[in-house]
Amino acid sequence: MSKTTTQRVLVAVLALLCTSSCSSARSGLVFDITTTSSAPLTTSTTAPSEIVQSVVPKASALVDHIVDDFISTYLLRTECGRTPRQCPVQQMTIAGSPLSVALTNTMRERVAGNLATRTDAGKLRVRIESVEIIDQSHADVHTCIFDSVVLFDSGQFDSTADDIVFDDSIISARMVWKVQLDLGTWKWHSTETTQRKIGADLCGFSN
Repeated sequence: MSKTTTQRVLVAVLALLCTSSCSSARSGLVFDITTTSSAPLTTSTTAPSEIVQSVVPKASALVDHIVDDFISTYLLRTECGRTPRQCPVQQMTIAGSPLSVALTNTMRERVAGNLATRTDAGKLRVRIESVEIIDQSHADVHTCIFDSVVLFDSGQFDSTADDIVFDDSIISARMVWKVQLDLGTWKWHSTETTQRKIGADLCGFSN
């Protein structure tokens, strides 16, 4: 299954799951922390081709905690692309949540198919644009993502000699991630794609 097809199926599955488990009434104060032109830019990366950044103004310790944990989790996700056998799904997601199930299945498929990414093939750009606090344990993180990372079919994980390009599609999307506090860490619960574009960058990343 190609990356494009897999992502379409994943989005559909997550949307279906959210209609039953993510639509309950939310308690507590709800507000948006919107991006401003003077907002500080916080950037983290594990490779020159991967940048995860936030343009959310520093408003409170709670918001900073959510942003920091989200960046850390997304960087772990990029590592999972390269080493699917070692993907720490439990460290990244709420146990039993839609994203936990989906990520576990994706990594199993990658391992079974000898599929993996490389740091030198394609780019990943992630920008956290706003954070919506639901209550002290739940929040929504709004992102824009550009992904041209190449997925390879490799017979040998310790060598690139026999690598075949499995999927080199270019996708950009605006997404809302539901995150939940679990034992002091904000983890992924589910996600929804609100806008998606194939073959182009709708986020406006400069490189």
